[in-house]
Amino acid sequence: MSGPRLYTVEEVTHQAYDIFLELAPNNLSEKDVEDFNEFREDLGFIEEDEPDEQWHDFVALEIEPESFVQVLVGLEFENDDVLFAKILISRDKDAPFCHILWKESE
Repeated sequence: MSGPRLYTVEEVTHQAYDIFLELAPNNLSEKDVEDFNEFREDLGFIEEDEPDEQWHDFVALEIEPESFVQVLVGLEFENDDVLFAKILISRDKDAPFCHILWKESE
């Protein structure tokens, strides 16, 4: 028997970004959405990495680094980065999972 069927990191990063775009208007302030839309082409970033320890406070899952990816979506300004969403997404094609920590409204 083989292991789980996994999406590539690139595939789940694209999925996470699509989910971010779909849900952002309901989870970010109007100003944050406007800022992101205005500046994303020049200053936007999407970074993927291994999930950090913070997720243990939010999800009751065993987070195995080979099965999950953490994706950060934000804007990179000269003086300060703005992180709009921190996303935990599963690479397992048979066990979809996504959890998003949204930027708090100011």
